[in-house]
Amino acid sequence: MKRKKTVLVVVAHADDMEFMAAGTVARFVDELGYDVYEYILTDNSRGSYRLSREELIRVSAEEAVAAGHILGLREVRLEGYADGELDRVEPYVLRGQVMAVVREVKADIVMGWDPFAPYEDHPDHRAVAMATLEAAAFASNPLFYPEHAHGPQMVTEAYWFAKVPHNAGLFVDISTVMEKKVASLLAHDCQMVLTVDALAQEAAALGVTLPMLEGGDSDMHRQVIEMGIRDHCAKVGQAVGMAFAEQFRHEKLGMLDLLLGTSFIEPDFG
Repeated sequence: MKRKKTVLVVVAHADDMEFMAAGTVARFVDELGYDVYEYILTDNSRGSYRLSREELIRVSAEEAVAAGHILGLREVRLEGYADGELDRVEPYVLRGQVMAVVREVKADIVMGWDPFAPYEDHPDHRAVAMATLEAAAFASNPLFYPEHAHGPQMVTEAYWFAKVPHNAGLFVDISTVMEKKVASLLAHDCQMVLTVDALAQEAAALGVTLPMLEGGDSDMHRQVIEMGIRDHCAKVGQAVGMAFAEQFRHEKLGMLDLLLGTSFIEPDFG
């Protein structure tokens, strides 16, 4: 019988997890009965061309909680740092805040942006990635942040995702949960509008006419996003014979297997 694990997903923005890992999260919850928590570090306040920052913060938070309900998360926690400004937070502070949540929920697995993936242009992604790695690596040491309310926690695995994967050899078959991934992503309606608005701006800059990005259809952005995410996950899965897949760099954070040559830590899927 498999040991029940607790998963902490640490991301910068409210739709990061759904784009990159919602299918795997759904399998953790539905098939393995794992407790999954999400920790979102920014307020998404720059994630729109249409809404004010104040309205966007409120709407995005509501949609993040709704997406979490679809996936069966135990909690969606929003830290509230200004969107686009995580690189202004002292690394010691950011690492400590992530570590405090790791210890509180007693995470066995962390998921998040890969701290060593190439070509990552977003400062928030880079900042949260390194903070998550460092927090997970040292959460078991009682001399790191002894002021924390909860005691040390040994994190043994990480599932790192990236827009441009590097050494990411773990492919998770999400064919059975693709509908849930799509539904959770579309729950972030304001962010999906942003994504399509950005695509339309890019097309205009290139002088390209794309009817799917034009017109007044209120559901157009949902159709574009669903088509795009299905196509992307199909391409990821195609290389390994899966209908739909998500891709990760799986990392063992402990030293037991490395030093003893054992295989106690293996990914749950793959």
